[in-house]
Amino acid sequence: GSHEKMIEDSVRLHSGHLALQAPGYLESRTLEHFVELDPELTALVEGTEGVEGWAPRVVAFGLLSREAATQGVALLGLDPSRELGVTSLADRLVRGRFVGSGAAREIVLGKRLAQNLEADLGDVLLLYSVAYSLETAYELFTVVGVVDLLEPALDRSLAILSLADAREFFAYGERVSEVAVLVRDADAVAPVAAALRAGLAERSGEPLALHTWEALQPELQQFVVLDDAGMYLLLVVLVVVVAFGILNTLLMSILERTRELGVLLALGLRPAAIFRLVYWESLMISGVGLVIGLALAIPLVLYFEAHPIPITGDAAAGALDMFGMEPVITWKLKPLNPLGSALTILGVATLAALYPAFRASRSRPVDALRSL
Repeated sequence: GSHEKMIEDSVRLHSGHLALQAPGYLESRTLEHFVELDPELTALVEGTEGVEGWAPRVVAFGLLSREAATQGVALLGLDPSRELGVTSLADRLVRGRFVGSGAAREIVLGKRLAQNLEADLGDVLLLYSVAYSLETAYELFTVVGVVDLLEPALDRSLAILSLADAREFFAYGERVSEVAVLVRDADAVAPVAAALRAGLAERSGEPLALHTWEALQPELQQFVVLDDAGMYLLLVVLVVVVAFGILNTLLMSILERTRELGVLLALGLRPAAIFRLVYWESLMISGVGLVIGLALAIPLVLYFEAHPIPITGDAAAGALDMFGMEPVITWKLKPLNPLGSALTILGVATLAALYPAFRASRSRPVDALRSL
């Protein structure tokens, strides 16, 4: 649940689950690598099953100045109406309003960026950069809004323009830097990506690259992989502890019934029958334990899935700084989780029951007499 929360917060903040880009753009991020947003590409994206939203963008870099203050910024030109279906940028607005869809020389700043420039609503800033034609580009923009972004690095550097303003400022024509795509969740990325790649292979235009959120945000993907590795190592240790707990419980049960087992053998019950008796009894005990455990755990997980645990203090600040996620601990129950856990523990119990059952089948009537 925590991993999914990190991924969803991050992709819905700015990147999207998928991005259509020109080959080489991910490495260079320059205006020379662009996407021609033609009707064929638009129809492909909108017609792909599983796509919940898409948004064209112009991404570039520049300098923003206000009086003596100057700051390097990441510029994001977007279509507000389409961006609402992909990211939560507009929902992060804390003052003013979001940029309009037309060319109005409006700009929205990250909260920390606005503080660094000492800029407020209505202030006029000078934006300086280099256009697609390699000519110097500079223009005055009016601050119309301030957004509070979860990710500190983004909050310090992001400046948002309308797509029309960005295209005009950079002399970019109908080009865009990328097309961000949103799907239901991270689990749905693979089938949608496969469908889009198949459509791109049949497309007649320039070849395009399709990147998933793992390529767009490699640091987040690496953290998830490392955290998963640590979790599985902990689970292995836990399973070993559970195995010895089951073995100890079953073995003590056999040792405490030495007299009864000896009497059964003295009455003519075969060792193989003793083995089956003890083995199936052990599996029944394990099965009852699993049922009780699942009956307690599943409602607990469902409750916390509906009521995430808020994080406060330094831990909350760390969650924001490291992952750009909302400071909450989230839980999620997937059907395969309890099923996989139950089968794993049942497998461990099956192995752990072998030695006690074997020990019981090797008992002798004389051992029963010694235990009196």
